[in-house]
This record gives sequence, structure tokens and C-alpha cells, in this order.
Amino acid sequence: CMRGLTEIQRQAVTLAYYQGLTYREVAEALRTPLPTIKTRMRDGLVRLRDCMGVTT
Repeated sequence: CMRGLTEIQRQAVTLAYYQGLTYREVAEALRTPLPTIKTRMRDGLVRLRDCMGVTT
């Protein structure tokens, strides 16, 4: 399912969930504004949820 993400979504999700960085730390690491990171994370997590067939 990670392959289904865009590269920028994959980077953000990987830093946050596999390397344990906070959203703020991800923003700093990628030199991207925090609101942009939050949007990328939200969109990426929605894609992952849909790929895995999770229903809410």
C-alpha cells in the first residue's frame, strides 16, 4: 500500500511512523511548512486506509 502513495506522502509517512518523528520534526526535515505536512499525512493515511480496506 505504501507504493500507492505519492513520493511526498511516502516521505512524510515514513518519517513520522517508521522513524518516530513528530509532524513538526517532519516539516523541519523536509523543509516544508507544517500545514503542508499535515495535509500530506492526512491524504497519505486516507490512501493507506482505503488500500487496506479498513472501514470506519
